[in-house]
Amino acid sequence: MTTPAVQDLVKKSFVQGAKKDAGAIRKVFHPENQDWSTKYKRIQEFDRERLAEQKLEGQASAQRGVAEGYNKQMTRKTISITRKVSGEEYLALKAHDLAENVTGVAEDIVDKIELDMRNFIGIGTGSSYTDNGGFTVDTTVGDSLSLFNSTHTLKNSSTTYSNILSGAPAFSESAMESAEDYFAYNITDNYGKRQTIKPNTIITADKATMKNRVIRLLKSIAPESIEGSSNSNSGVKNTYGDKYQHLVVEFDVTALDVTDSTKSFNWYLASLGGSPRKSFQAYYVKWLSPMVAPAEVNQDAWTLSYTARSAYAIGAVSGKGILLVQATA
Repeated sequence: MTTPAVQDLVKKSFVQGAKKDAGAIRKVFHPENQDWSTKYKRIQEFDRERLAEQKLEGQASAQRGVAEGYNKQMTRKTISITRKVSGEEYLALKAHDLAENVTGVAEDIVDKIELDMRNFIGIGTGSSYTDNGGFTVDTTVGDSLSLFNSTHTLKNSSTTYSNILSGAPAFSESAMESAEDYFAYNITDNYGKRQTIKPNTIITADKATMKNRVIRLLKSIAPESIEGSSNSNSGVKNTYGDKYQHLVVEFDVTALDVTDSTKSFNWYLASLGGSPRKSFQAYYVKWLSPMVAPAEVNQDAWTLSYTARSAYAIGAVSGKGILLVQATA
């Protein structure tokens, strides 16, 4: 690291950049912990053949069983970052209250984890992508297809399903009804029988148009008059009021966290939180929480090194609990 602007003889004032908290993306993933006895974490679906049948007198009951569905095996990866600075530069930075830009390496770890999460859904129409370090990241689910796919398969049925809404409608009340119908009629278990997963979350990018559309849909009321003019829709109930939470997530970025405007009008309807059986089965598996190692000091060269690291995996067993709408306007 070199900081000539800090080292010169002219007194300056510095303005530091700040990034908006991206923590909302963590609500998309179920958290899991894993010990260091293995570098893998496998999460397995398990279904039963549902519905009893009439038994005739003296004859045996219908024989039905249980079976494993798909599974997703996630592999641990370690991320790390080190910043090295000379003692002179560190003291100069400290004098300007800028030292945290060197010592605050834990923030870079958190940013990387959350970028992986945002890319997982934002680039989820492909089976993989190349991350900011040049490594290949898997975005398939248990059926070996991409997270968002129009031909997802079921383990014990020939039925297929899509979790991409056809027609790619722009966000609106009618589009929401189509998305809600998807959850009501197109989600099944691995035997092809209808499965109940209730959506509770609308996800959009940090696009003003999208945020405002969602707010108007969820929060609009119908007063008797608007600015003195009679409202012909007064008394009409807003059926969406308090029905969904709204997550604003910066998923419209590349693997380098650069804006990808082709995705800014995309939106998602999802079931998040609660029991994994009744929600989107995406997981953030943690082996090592973000940690900062003690500073390393080379007394001879008078240099200081600050390192942070974490170990985790991200993946999803299936795409049943989330629906992508690839709107472009």
